Amino acid sequence: RVQHVVVDPMRIAALVVVAASLFVAGCAGYSPECVTGTGTKDCATGTLGHQQMTQEREGDETVASIDDARCRAHAAPGSSDYLACRQRAAKSRGAGQ
Repeated sequence: RVQHVVVDPMRIAALVVVAASLFVAGCAGYSPECVTGTGTKDCATGTLGHQQMTQEREGDETVASIDDARCRAHAAPGSSDYLACRQRAAKSRGAGQ
């Protein structure tokens, strides 16, 4: 025996309005850039923009750490050879982007 379920279009419309309202309320106070993950600064914790900025910062810190270790293997930190090594690393990375 098959039962047919009748869905009231007004009930669906009301649920869509409630869901949209909750979504908009959840985004209130955040710039669209922070919500969509394209923020450039000052995005609140928990937004996609903040997450993206955190990942980029961590990536930059990792690259700096790798460059530091590589250059320390060739020269003492602070020496002219060390600084030249860091500059070469930054320049080669910039050329690859």
